[in-house]
Amino acid sequence: MTKQTIGSEFISSSKFHSNPSNVNLNKKKSASGGYYAKGKNPNGTENENNNRNESRTENKNKRENKNFGKNNNRVFYENNSIYWCGSCNLPLIGEKCGICGQSGREILLSQPADVRFAQGYDIELVRKHFLKLFSCDPLEGRVFLLNKIPGDDQTLEVIADGFLIGVLRFDLKKLDFVFELSPDGARLFFAEPYIFAAANRIVEIQKAKAHLNGKNISFEMIEHFPAGIAAGETILLKSGNLIGYGISHVGSDDFFQIQKSGVPKSTLSNDDVKRQQILKVKNIAADAPLILSSKKPGMDEIVDANKEYIKNLGKDALNTIKGVVNAKEQAQKPVYVSFSGGKDSLVVLDLAVQALQNKSRPTPFTAIFFNTGIDYPETIEFARNFCAERNIPYKEFDAGDDFWRTLKRKDHPTKDSRWCCKVCKLNSGNKLGGGKDHISLDGKRKHESFMRAKIPAMDTNPNVFGQLNVFPIREWRAIEVWLYIRWRKLPYNPLYDNGLERIGCWMCPAAFQAEYARMTEIHPELAKIWENYLSGWAEKEGVSKEYTDHGFWRWEKLPPKMVKLSEELGIELKESQIGNGIDENDDLQDDFGNKNERAGYNVNNKNNKNKNNHPKSFSSGSNSSSAKSSGSNSSSSRLSGSPKPSGSAKSSLGKTFHKPPTSDSTKSPGSGKTNSGKPNSGRSSKPKTNTRTNTKGKQSPVNRGRKGG
Repeated sequence: MTKQTIGSEFISSSKFHSNPSNVNLNKKKSASGGYYAKGKNPNGTENENNNRNESRTENKNKRENKNFGKNNNRVFYENNSIYWCGSCNLPLIGEKCGICGQSGREILLSQPADVRFAQGYDIELVRKHFLKLFSCDPLEGRVFLLNKIPGDDQTLEVIADGFLIGVLRFDLKKLDFVFELSPDGARLFFAEPYIFAAANRIVEIQKAKAHLNGKNISFEMIEHFPAGIAAGETILLKSGNLIGYGISHVGSDDFFQIQKSGVPKSTLSNDDVKRQQILKVKNIAADAPLILSSKKPGMDEIVDANKEYIKNLGKDALNTIKGVVNAKEQAQKPVYVSFSGGKDSLVVLDLAVQALQNKSRPTPFTAIFFNTGIDYPETIEFARNFCAERNIPYKEFDAGDDFWRTLKRKDHPTKDSRWCCKVCKLNSGNKLGGGKDHISLDGKRKHESFMRAKIPAMDTNPNVFGQLNVFPIREWRAIEVWLYIRWRKLPYNPLYDNGLERIGCWMCPAAFQAEYARMTEIHPELAKIWENYLSGWAEKEGVSKEYTDHGFWRWEKLPPKMVKLSEELGIELKESQIGNGIDENDDLQDDFGNKNERAGYNVNNKNNKNKNNHPKSFSSGSNSSSAKSSGSNSSSSRLSGSPKPSGSAKSSLGKTFHKPPTSDSTKSPGSGKTNSGKPNSGRSSKPKTNTRTNTKGKQSPVNRGRKGG
């Protein structure tokens, strides 16, 4: 199968970016939206520029993979791609489009490849940044994808029409999202009609004999610098027939001041250098503008195009459930579905209903919800209503005020000391099954994080007596979860449309700071409760408000990225606060593998305490796979080179959401089978250890052990 690298020349600004692809072949898109083979124009003539681009890509990939085969702790997912139907202009989880029958173009994703659809708040957030930077929104009315990648905090690739448009990342210093273009994203804004709106972002540079990529451009090389540009913002670049993008070191006012007197009016760091360095070129090349397809399919069409693959994924999961619970040795055991109110456990619950409800089995199943006392009100309400409306047996274990009472005796939980899971969930979990053997159907997925990459089909829970965990959707990715939900027309937790990627406790230290920031907007009344606690804790510990505002409270021992941030913000740290804190959630960091090793979480370490060779975790989550057909002849594209990041609340049911008490109170495996002749329901996404490194030779493992799904 021929392969294409999309965005291979994307010069990233984040040392945490993962780029494990070993393939290339630049296929170009014609103005009509079609693709043509390397080295040839649509009319069949040779294209020297295409061949030159491909050669650069091949050399780059060879450099990145020079250490392939050496031993390291990197986990690599084989199931790291989707397909894109050029005719219907929509994403596919298998090669063949269910609408037109054509083969899609394979798109290789950055790992862990847990790609999903943008929805609700996501769409508005991207739109806000497009309008702010370029005064137009080329993705308006289009379904586009978000793919999480390594970063200091939440970092998402934006993929539309099969192209990497850019990266949306949460900046821990600014405490806000920033958007960074990709080469294809820059090409998009040079296409009509968007170039007219984006003209005030185009900086023109003199032609240069040497290449410009990665270079700082001095004042004398600037031919045109528009008004309205702020320092640090993304800009579009033009130099002769070259187009691209970069980052401005100075704002328009400073540029005009330099132009007038040679001295910037604002104080800049390293003035003598910055005065001459007006901008940095991220990528510039002799590329044609990117013209998006005129077709804008909706979610119903996307579901139809993927329906056969979704059905077969569901059949495999149903067979797994039936194969386990109907086995002779398991038939008398009670079955529970761990239902968190999130998308992954929602799918498992729906599968359990199809497999087990009203079936002739001695023991029925029950949906179990662990109310931690710090869950979102929407989550509690959704879990109850979903089961009540479908007559699904439901049991809720309520931790009450256990969290807040424990908080009076010890400091808050952190990423490296999460006592909250034991207090709020495990204490209740040990009541499950009445101390007898039982089966728990769980929504954990491999692609959620590298920490979960090696979860088996089923295992025993060392923390809950007699519990056999079964993971029927462990091979699924987020896109497949959402396609299933859409296909089955299942209602889902409204928080997903409100900007949250994970559904857990609202103040969870393992969440991204981006998610915590969004929580303060969704539920300011809950945020006020936690802010009051943090204020008292900060005073007791002698730390500043900035320390808590920027999320330092989430660690007991700060990891290097937070130590660096403290230096940038001028926050003084105590020696006892500095360490190599485990960061289970900022999953996509290049130094996480070493942290895991120190913590005994090395997924390849045969001496791990967990006999199933994956880290013990108190959190619940889910798993992933691709519905790929083998022997594909379609071309493939790689989305590589992401930009580098330089009171009480009540639900409508009247359930009081627990707040801190004013005084102490007392409270006592079956295998999936696919019918021949139908599209493959999904090949295994069995991860393998690999030695691919980024261009600096650093490993970029990703780990996210999070409650959620």
